[in-house]
Amino acid sequence: MNIKKSQKQPEDTIEKLAPFEWGGTTPQWEETATQIVNHLKEQLKSKESPEEKQKKIEYGTQRQYW
Repeated sequence: MNIKKSQKQPEDTIEKLAPFEWGGTTPQWEETATQIVNHLKEQLKSKESPEEKQKKIEYGTQRQYW
């Protein structure tokens, strides 16, 4: 896989996050997928700059008139 210099290699691969399992049920697969997504979201949140966090807070506290 070719990766550009501007792109970073992910810290955790999916194989490390959740080992492959044969069998199981759909709810088990859904739970595993949810855990992976939550872990990746937490990684992105930890990389946010304070300015980005402040912008999100300001946007969330605005009154919305529909």
